[in-house]
Amino acid sequence: VLSGGQRQAVAISRSIYWNAKLLIMDEPTAALGVAEREKVLNLVKTLSSHGVSVIIISHQMHDVFSVATRLLVMRRGKKVAERITKKTNTDEVVGLIVGSLPGDYIEVSEEKR
Repeated sequence: VLSGGQRQAVAISRSIYWNAKLLIMDEPTAALGVAEREKVLNLVKTLSSHGVSVIIISHQMHDVFSVATRLLVMRRGKKVAERITKKTNTDEVVGLIVGSLPGDYIEVSEEKR
């Protein structure tokens, strides 16, 4: 039985074998331990450096920021924003995902507390 990280490595290896130009990964590091997560992210970096375009669908912002050069944020099936990774931060991206910007707040009255 293969671990989650090993299964991801096999999937990535298949893309190399078939000389893929595009790899789409949905939550590739979900349920992985730290060591397995790092291996998968390193494999993604290696693929990118060899000219393979990689699309990662993830809510793990640390992972996304460690491998992505661009981010596309979608909410309810629609594009909300596109950012260059080096020109944004986790707070902005999370705000775009949930529909609020850093610094936005909702005033809660005493009655609702």
